[in-house]
Parts: sequence; structure tokens; C-alpha cells
Amino acid sequence: MADSNHLIKKAKFNSIEFIAELGVGKNMLASMKHWAQACQIIEDHDSTHFVLTEVAKTIFLHSGHDPYSENLSSTWLLHWRLAQKSERATTCYWLFNRIHSGVFSKSELQQQLSNLCSELGKATSLGSLTRDIDTIVRSYVPKSDLAAIEDSTDPVFGELGLIHHLNSDVYSFNRGPKSSLNLPLFLYIVLDYWRISGRTDSTLSLDAIAYGEASPGRILKLDEDSIIAYLIQADDVSLGRIRWSDLAGIKQLSKQNCDVDMLMNEMLRKAYE
Repeated sequence: MADSNHLIKKAKFNSIEFIAELGVGKNMLASMKHWAQACQIIEDHDSTHFVLTEVAKTIFLHSGHDPYSENLSSTWLLHWRLAQKSERATTCYWLFNRIHSGVFSKSELQQQLSNLCSELGKATSLGSLTRDIDTIVRSYVPKSDLAAIEDSTDPVFGELGLIHHLNSDVYSFNRGPKSSLNLPLFLYIVLDYWRISGRTDSTLSLDAIAYGEASPGRILKLDEDSIIAYLIQADDVSLGRIRWSDLAGIKQLSKQNCDVDMLMNEMLRKAYE
């Protein structure tokens, strides 16, 4: 799909030839473009081309860590990138960052998003909000929770176990340890959060990691104990370049004098070993 320079012509997403090549319909092709952008797999290069992001090249090229997206680390990473920004996936961002209770309903989420649209002066229909919420929630609820729905398929993020269906339109978050989220990937995500949050300090508090806006704690639904269990191993896996400390009640991660981009690349590589 991408050329040797990792560029994709935007016109391809409206091309009849490309529809035939992939064997999908026009709506599915538009959906592929939307989710690739929302998950930060592709981004604008110029007025006529998209380009693969650095993470996409590292993971999904034929020479990458997981070209066929078979590793659960890829699913975790896509979830992180999807819920991290509100521009293209507002419903997902709101769900994981602004719903603070352990239990929520789709009707509650719908009302909050409707209020948000009104505040921003954005016109939207109830049907559009309902479809968007259904799409996001079904992407995360395990198939076993939706057994009564005949046409249900394995959801993209169902294996992560982040959301469970309780009854009717009521759902719960699974906040706590995540056995399928390995240590190097978690540290990669923490460093990514540190970078995109614009913090320039050499330390990052446990509170920020656990509760900050678009933080690992919120998006990955980890409690403090689970986060600390990862962070106390940071010194060893990073070879001393990031260190956890808990002195006089001040719990924080400190970044030593190091090349952060290189460290992130190392963590990403180790996540797939």
C-alpha cells in the first residue's frame, strides 16, 4: 500500500482500482483510512499523500516487529495511541479519560458527549452519537460478553479485558493489573506520555502517571499498585536510565541523562522479544 518512501496517495482511498485490489467496499476503505489516522498509523505528509508514522514503520513493515499485527503488544499500543488524542476519536478519548467511575452506561456517555458538542457549538445527531458509542464499546467488550448478539465478531481490543458488559447498556472498567501488558511496553508508554505531555522536568510523579489527563493509568486502567509494580523494575530494564524512588512519601520516576528516543526504541524492541 505504501511506496518505498512510506508514502500513500490520498487518492487511493477513493480509487475503484484500490477497492478491487483490497476486496473491500467503499465504506470499509473510508473506515480503514479513519482508523489508521485515529491510531496514528498514518499522518498527513502533504496535500496529496499520507506517510507512515515512525511507530508504524517500526512495527508493521515486513521487517518490523509485528508485520501481521499478531502480537498483543501491538493491540495495547494501538489502544494507547487511539485513546491518547481526542481529535479523531473523541468518544474513545472521553470514555477512557473523562469517565472516572468504575461503572458507566452508554446513555450516560451519550449525554456527556451531547453536552460537549453543545459547548463546542458542534452540530450532531443523536443517531450519530449512538452509532459512534456502539462502535467504540463493541470494539472493547469481549465476544463472550456479547454472546447473545448473533453477528458479533471478535472485537479488536476485546483481548485487553478493559471493559465488561454488565447488563442492558451498563458496562464496567477492569481497573487493576494487566498480565498481558509487558514491562518494556509499559515503560515505552510512560516515556511516550512524558514526551507528549510537554513536561520538561527530569522527574514524573506517580500521581501524573496514574491520574493525569491522557495518562497511562487512565488509558490502560491501571491502579497505583499495578503501576508501582512496573516502575520498581524500571532501573533494571532501562539499565539505570530511568529510576523509581519512594523517599519521604514522594513517589516518582526520574530520568537520567540519556537519549530518550533511543531508550524508547529499545523498550519497544524488548516488548516484542
